[in-house]
Amino acid sequence: MTPKERLYTRLAGKPVDKIPNMNIMMHIVAREAGVSYREYVQDYRKLVEGNLICAEKYGLDTVSAISDPMREAAAFGAELTFPETTVPYAKKSLISDDWDLSVLKRFDPTESERTLDRIKGCELLRQRVGKDYPVVGWIEGCIAEAADLRGLNELLIDLAMEEERLPELFQIIFEEQKLFAKAQIHAGADIIGVGNAAASLIGPVLYKNYGLEWDKKITEYIHACGAKVKLHICGNITPLLELLREVKADILDIDSMVDFARAARFFEGTGTAVSGNVHPAGVLMQGTAELVEREIKRCMNISSATSLVAAGCEVPLATPEENLLLMDRLLYL
Repeated sequence: MTPKERLYTRLAGKPVDKIPNMNIMMHIVAREAGVSYREYVQDYRKLVEGNLICAEKYGLDTVSAISDPMREAAAFGAELTFPETTVPYAKKSLISDDWDLSVLKRFDPTESERTLDRIKGCELLRQRVGKDYPVVGWIEGCIAEAADLRGLNELLIDLAMEEERLPELFQIIFEEQKLFAKAQIHAGADIIGVGNAAASLIGPVLYKNYGLEWDKKITEYIHACGAKVKLHICGNITPLLELLREVKADILDIDSMVDFARAARFFEGTGTAVSGNVHPAGVLMQGTAELVEREIKRCMNISSATSLVAAGCEVPLATPEENLLLMDRLLYL
C-alpha cells in the first residue's frame, strides 16, 4: 500500500498492512534538510526536502507543511523574531490592552510572505510525492491564533473576564483561516491540520463558550473544500473529549497525558480517528528499545479499527534514530 492508501483505508476502518505512522517532526525535518530551524521555517524548499527525507527514512505516512504557529500572525502584522534553533515568536503582542482590532491587517494568504511560503510548500510537496503520500497543510485554530496575537496570559485573562470584543476577534481570525486553508487545499493539501494547543488550557466551559463553534465551523468549511481535518490540541484534553466529538474532525491528536484507550473507545464509530499517544520525551527520546516496543504495542493493542499511532506531540530533536526506526517496524501488522 502507498502511505495515502494506507491512511485513508485505516480511516475507513478497513484492514491495512501497517498502522499509519503519524509522527509530527519539525526540528528533525530541519536537521535532515541540513539547515537551521530559522531557514526551515522561512524556505519552503528546505521544508519539502526535509519532509521527503524523513518520510522515507523514518516511515512517516504523511508529508507536512507544519513548521511554526506564527504564519498567520505575521500576515496579520506581528513583528517576528526568528531564532536560529527554535520557533519564531512575536516581539510584542499585536493586540494591546486597548483592544484596537484595527491594527489587524486583513490579508490575502497568497500575497503575504509567510503564508505564501506555506502554500508553496504544499504545492511542491504535491508535485514531489504525486499520489503516494497525503499532504498535510496547516492553520492555527481560533484560540491558538488569538493567543499569538494577544499573548497567552492576556488571552486567558480576557476569556475569564468575558472580554466583549473576543467574538469580533474570533470572526476576523475565522475569515482568514478559511482563506489560508482553501489556498493550501488548492495547492495540493489533502488534509489541513488545525493547531489549537491553547484550547487545552482553558477548560470545557470556556472552550464551549469560545472555542467549540469556531472549531466546528472551520472543520465544516475544510470538509466543504474537499479536504480532511486533523485537529491538534496538545496537552491534557481529557475534560474536552465530549465537546471535541462535536467538532467531527477526521483525526484528533491525543497527547501522552490522555488515556488513549478511553479516547479510542469514546470516538469509535464517530468518524473521528484518534492518533497517539506515545510520550515524545519519556519514551521516544529517552526510552530504551524495550520501553519503546512496550509503548508502541500498548497503543496498538488498545486502538480501535481506525486509530493511528504517533508521539503525542512533536518528536524531539534529540530522539535516537534507532527508536524511530524501531517504532515504524513495530507498526506493521
